[in-house]
Amino acid sequence: MNPSTPFARIRTPLLVALISLLFGLAVLAVLLFQAERLVRLGLIGNLWYVLLLLTGLAAAVALFALFKSYARYSGKVLSGTLELGGPAVLMLAVVLLGFWLVPMPVAAFDVTVFVHGAAGVGAQVLRDRGTVSLFIGNDQRQERIGAKGEARFIGIPASFRGRRVPVAVLAEDYELAEPQAQVLLDPEAVYLKVKPKDLPLSGRVFDAETQQAIPGARLTLADQDGLSDANGRFQFTLPADKAEQALRITVPGYAPWSGRVTAGGNALSVPLSRAPH
Repeated sequence: MNPSTPFARIRTPLLVALISLLFGLAVLAVLLFQAERLVRLGLIGNLWYVLLLLTGLAAAVALFALFKSYARYSGKVLSGTLELGGPAVLMLAVVLLGFWLVPMPVAAFDVTVFVHGAAGVGAQVLRDRGTVSLFIGNDQRQERIGAKGEARFIGIPASFRGRRVPVAVLAEDYELAEPQAQVLLDPEAVYLKVKPKDLPLSGRVFDAETQQAIPGARLTLADQDGLSDANGRFQFTLPADKAEQALRITVPGYAPWSGRVTAGGNALSVPLSRAPH
């Protein structure tokens, strides 16, 4: 073929455009099928820029070679005159349109953690009290729980999107339902289940007159029953949301004792008086 033919003159530009387009398609495939990994590595923005450059180059060279498309731009830059012509302007236009029509993914995102009880996501057992902590790499983020049971974390690095991180809840009477819980960082919403803490209720039963311990005293607390040990001591556990209960103590030969008690406090001292003969 005569090298002076029209095809010979445009063969090299078309080859450059084809190679650029193929590389662009390869980058696009990586963006589509490895998006999660790229986000974690923080590389998605870099590849997006490379994709725009390659597609812009392919479009500019192909249009200029086939249709002799030509564009010119001139403007003032740093007190001088900037003039661009030919494929350079077409390539620049494709890149700018790519950023304008499809914005590059943001570098950070926000996460809202909703804390709820065993009854479901609508059970807002912690309102305006307690904190939630997220352990994001070497960074521990802590936020207060709001009126809707929510804790909002702002500006989490994009590399943590879709990853599971440890979480902790600090509240006076509630704790995580799963002690080693982790949450999936999702910009939509994250739901975290908590349960009432188990609070101890302990004490000692003794003779009011002799101060001697009374073993074998029968104790009834809510739906729990127990006996005092050889030293007159007893211990129960109650959930924090039912910490106040009625306690009844009976021992043969002694007057029954009953009263309201609250778990989580100091140990009780319960003197029993002998029953009249």
